[in-house]
Amino acid sequence: MKCDYCDLLERNQGILFSDNDVVVAVKETALTPGQLTIFTKDHFTILELVPDKVLAHCAVVANKVSIAIFETMGCQGTNIVIENGLSGGQNVPHFALEIIPRRENDNLPLQWLPKQLMDEEMDTAFLMLKEEGDKLVNVGKEEKKKEVVLKSTTEKLITEDGKDNYLLKSLRRRP
Repeated sequence: MKCDYCDLLERNQGILFSDNDVVVAVKETALTPGQLTIFTKDHFTILELVPDKVLAHCAVVANKVSIAIFETMGCQGTNIVIENGLSGGQNVPHFALEIIPRRENDNLPLQWLPKQLMDEEMDTAFLMLKEEGDKLVNVGKEEKKKEVVLKSTTEKLITEDGKDNYLLKSLRRRP
């Protein structure tokens, strides 16, 4: 059994835009007129499974779609929502972004009241997230360190014999 988004893609129903990675579609049910859904062509169930390159592309497409909604629907704002996992309200097991046009006093129940947490709860959550965040920052530093080593190695190879090597030059041009 296919998921609803894979089925939309297969039937080519309600699709406004499609490229190699993402689809922009109008679903049969919506909170407001003009609501659009952006989902990946490949089946990824949650955000954490989507490759970085595809996720970045989704963000760019969401920006363009939001601009188009502002201009064509005359709305005063948009909500860009990712329902991630069952507890996050996800009904279709496929990563997607919902672009929802908003108007002042439209009475859509998309806002919630924050809960007052105990200091101990906040401190514990902060420490757990900080530790994980430090790991993410170090991942970026390791990649940067590898780039510096590669660059210094290629510079040494170029200058050792005094001639430029076209293969090494092409490496420097790679993004």
